[in-house]
Amino acid sequence: MRFFVRQAIGLVGLLVICAAAETACSSKASTATNDAGTPPPAAGGSGAFGVVTVNGMQKLYLPQSSPSPTTENGYITVVNVGVAGNGTAGAPAQVTTIDLGVPEFATATGGDSNVIIAASTDSRSIWFIDPNTDTLTKTIQLDASYGRSGFSGGGGYVTGIAMDSANHRAILSVWNGFALVDTNTKTITSVINAPPSENFGFDSVHQRILAPFYSCTSSYDDTGANPPFCNSYFGPDGTTPMTAGLNVIDLTDNTVYTYQDPSATDPNGGGTPGDMAASPLGDEPDSASADPTTQKVVVPAEGGGYQNIIDLSQATFDKTKKTVTAPHTYVLGLGLEGVAVEYNKHFAFLEGEGSSSVGLINLADASSIDAGTTRPICRIFRAETAGGISAIRMALRSRPASPTVTRSGSSSTAAASGSRASISRRWPRCRRRMPATVTWARSTVRPWPPQSRSWTRQ
Repeated sequence: MRFFVRQAIGLVGLLVICAAAETACSSKASTATNDAGTPPPAAGGSGAFGVVTVNGMQKLYLPQSSPSPTTENGYITVVNVGVAGNGTAGAPAQVTTIDLGVPEFATATGGDSNVIIAASTDSRSIWFIDPNTDTLTKTIQLDASYGRSGFSGGGGYVTGIAMDSANHRAILSVWNGFALVDTNTKTITSVINAPPSENFGFDSVHQRILAPFYSCTSSYDDTGANPPFCNSYFGPDGTTPMTAGLNVIDLTDNTVYTYQDPSATDPNGGGTPGDMAASPLGDEPDSASADPTTQKVVVPAEGGGYQNIIDLSQATFDKTKKTVTAPHTYVLGLGLEGVAVEYNKHFAFLEGEGSSSVGLINLADASSIDAGTTRPICRIFRAETAGGISAIRMALRSRPASPTVTRSGSSSTAAASGSRASISRRWPRCRRRMPATVTWARSTVRPWPPQSRSWTRQ
């Protein structure tokens, strides 16, 4: 699901930027991230591009998929995401470009105020950039032992980057686990063996990698061999292979714990408790992001169209069995695969793979995701016109597809219709996130399952 980072910035991407950045999207953002002292918590997900604050400017490092027109090398565009917008006309935000020195293209970036790291699904190169001068400082290569991962949305040499600033290291998702990079020496120091993740999460406070996995046998090295441990993970019975799930990696000692839920079943219905114990998070757990304060982890299941929410604040880690159990709830009806957590307000921003829909879950709202309850929280729609993006719809309006609310095994259907005020009364969690006024003419709303509806402003 990384195709979107290869394209120009869209509003969906900017929402995730706001979620991952340390402060709101403002050109007067705090400079806390580039001052000496204890670094703030890292963004909860590995993400596809780095956003850092340097000398009061929030800068996005955006990989480009076409060659530089002057050198024909790959390059990265540096964007000031705090520039005030100008509607659909856009506003100049490019700060500079960084030539990568070779005709290879980065597909992901991550970093802090001291270093930006760029990597690629298609190349073995790892690039280091100084965010203060926006210059390339070093390039290293993954050695020949590194293979390529494979997922429904792609794969490759490196599929994600997370920064652990407090320990001066970066975490790269590779074909056979996670490579740890010393950002001082700019070298790879070790690899933690685990099934590869398409998009992994990271909790820098509790030093945990949240690593959803599936299709491990689609990863291979240059000889065609799979990672040797692909079939080493099992369900609660100890014999049924777990081909899709979540590993929680404790970076204090690099122990890999496999998440277990003996009562897991398909929250969409039709199953019995425990029938999905060998794939407790559903089909194709696509991404993960963590809230380091609440310790809630969000893992969307692409195949099931729902989000798993796991509460690691109540987790039990078994070091002998190398398993972890924790309360497990769901959010239904959104069908979105990507997630990034904003840890100050405990919002999980969601985005759709190959769609224009995005969404929001309030992880601090216990009433919305408490045990036995599954419901959509607040969905944000991207509005489109023939001329491009015209606005962001940040709440349910008119008559959206009826969401399903499931509580304690029973299900009912709740429909919302009417004006902004009536929606605010019926969906109070959306009220503060609804713009008082919007400027748009016609939009295409894509609820789940995929369908199209046309709306006009009321």
